[in-house]
Amino acid sequence: MLAELPAWQLLVLAAATGLLWATSLFDWSFVAVRHAFWQFPMGIDMQQVLAAYYYYVQSPWQLPLFYVSALGAPTGTNIIFTDAVPIAALAGKLIHSLIGVIINPYGAFLLLCFILPGVAMTFVLIATRTRYALAAVTGAIFADAMPALLWRWGDIALEAQFLLIGALALYLFSLRARCWRGLAAGWIGYLALTYLTNIYLFAMVGAVWLCAVVQREFAGLTTMREALATRALTVAAIAVVIALGGQFGAGGALPFAEYGHYSMNLLSPFVPQGGGVFYGMAGIIDTTGGQYEGFNYLGLGLLVASVFVLPTEVGWLRHNARRHTALLIACAALTAVAVSHRVFLGHWLILTLPMPDPLNHLFGIFRSSGRFFWLIGYAQIAVVVVLAYRRPRPGMALCLFGAALLQICDVRPLHDHIVDTIAAGRGAEELDHNEVARLVAGAGMIEVAPSFQCSASIKQISANVQLMLAAARADVPTNTVYMARQSYGLGWWDVLRRPARGAEMFEEHRSQYCQREIEQVRNGGRPDDVFVLLSDRPRLEQIAPGVTCSRLSWARYCQAHGNDQAGQQ
Repeated sequence: MLAELPAWQLLVLAAATGLLWATSLFDWSFVAVRHAFWQFPMGIDMQQVLAAYYYYVQSPWQLPLFYVSALGAPTGTNIIFTDAVPIAALAGKLIHSLIGVIINPYGAFLLLCFILPGVAMTFVLIATRTRYALAAVTGAIFADAMPALLWRWGDIALEAQFLLIGALALYLFSLRARCWRGLAAGWIGYLALTYLTNIYLFAMVGAVWLCAVVQREFAGLTTMREALATRALTVAAIAVVIALGGQFGAGGALPFAEYGHYSMNLLSPFVPQGGGVFYGMAGIIDTTGGQYEGFNYLGLGLLVASVFVLPTEVGWLRHNARRHTALLIACAALTAVAVSHRVFLGHWLILTLPMPDPLNHLFGIFRSSGRFFWLIGYAQIAVVVVLAYRRPRPGMALCLFGAALLQICDVRPLHDHIVDTIAAGRGAEELDHNEVARLVAGAGMIEVAPSFQCSASIKQISANVQLMLAAARADVPTNTVYMARQSYGLGWWDVLRRPARGAEMFEEHRSQYCQREIEQVRNGGRPDDVFVLLSDRPRLEQIAPGVTCSRLSWARYCQAHGNDQAGQQ
């Protein structure tokens, strides 16, 4: 195990380790999406991804590339804002265009998300000329069993955290190579891939890319002219990708005052959470009510391993800080963003920094700021494994491998949660499944009031997502859409002109939008339009003549006369 192996053998070993780990989570029916779980996944986030995907695959090709007119009709929706993993959706749409078959790519995608972290970490070892078999296995275990990775179950796009580790490997290769053209092209492709996966991951990978360019310049590996040309070419290429995707000028101005709510607690990386080894500490540290987004527990195994190599790490930082100045500054900045301007240590608010409105709006683009510590967590795995195996001693190697096994024990509750969620099969549906299927099958459009955009209760939200997914499978347009970034017609320019009234303007636009939904129901629609009412508004007597309503579980649906499915209430 302490013999040096060729790079390809290390990669195979890491992939085998990851595959063993992934098969403990998923069976083949899940990966092949034949499992009952995929009929109606447990969790709104997965349901919204599937709905956006089915709409996108069945929509015509157009620009912007990811725009879908049938979701959130009549305005339409860019599926980038539904976390549908655009690169996976694009692959599915290509397959559908070629052979006419709709496949669900997310089972295979999730399998890769739990195999590739270890493979990417092995690329880090290769970049540092660490070629030991045990190092590859140890690094793979730590990366594959990262608590933050398991914690994000349900957020499909955010499971692709292997992209962060791959960026660290590319950074290290960038500092080794005199020839830059191939790596520069590789960075452009990698940034495009990450952007087409998730915008949070893209921001972190983008920071690592910038560090690589700056550090090469500091090290004298490139001229200032070449560095500037590289930056300009990369930014231009990624801007083209973003423009084709249709994200420029979209996404609305939400949030306005939420930066700091979804932050990271200073104790989060270090205090055991999840109850794997310390059963009395099953809960997470969440003081604001949103710090679950900042869950960044490193795991007991990694913390123990960090103590083992701490003297070596301190010495290494002392002698190599200048070689990695840009990356160290970036890691410190990302940690500060994750912690936010409201600094919590456990349940204590120890520091509040002033945050002007324009700056608050800027940082509010990434309102779940606690996620930005992920890169630092994976960088710590890389540092621990590389330093421990740089001049390996059998005792240290075995201690580190034992710490990796301890990591697996510590994350066992998170692991079991994923297994149990899948084993539970089809999730509970708010409305009768058969009634919804019949309703959607005979509809030209499903209008929900209140739509997800205007829903106030969990019951209404759950019903909206069920209707949205059913309509998506049948390719029936709907007005409801689940997005984290609703604008209700409010643009960035409106906010920039009057930043102090941003939140107030947002509420005004939302109120007007929701009122228009009610008016739409009152006026009725075409005979094949179906209005699903999830509240007592509007009342039956307020609806236009010629429209009849029937029960749908606890809700109502209304249609114009002449449709065979309409019945008297």
